[in-house]
Amino acid sequence: MPAPALRRAIHSERFPKPVASYSQGFQHGNTLFITGQLPVDPITSLKVGDGDITLESRQVMRNMEAVLQEAGFGFEHLVSATVYLTDINTLDTFDAVWQEYFPDAQAYPSRAVVQVAALVLGIQLEISAIAIKD
Repeated sequence: MPAPALRRAIHSERFPKPVASYSQGFQHGNTLFITGQLPVDPITSLKVGDGDITLESRQVMRNMEAVLQEAGFGFEHLVSATVYLTDINTLDTFDAVWQEYFPDAQAYPSRAVVQVAALVLGIQLEISAIAIKD
């Protein structure tokens, strides 16, 4: 009989505390589900960027990286992401930061980008993702 798959909530001091009742990520076997990451500094718990989408994007990516690393994953394991923007016109600016983390255009994860009316804390960007490690 095969051993049951690893199943655990991901928590760490390296990323912001959740603003509600959820885990920053959840691992089931070789799959990691990353909760929507916000541009919040994990030390101060304050939002970052003050309206600058580049600064918000970099903080979100750092927070996502912390969740990935806590579970033993990396950006190379990301297979899918959903990006929520309050202004779709900031997509090109966000995408420039995204490409810093995914420099190989032949290995981009799948991605959906959605414009939303508002996000928590008055932020402009949130990203949720799925990673799989073989």
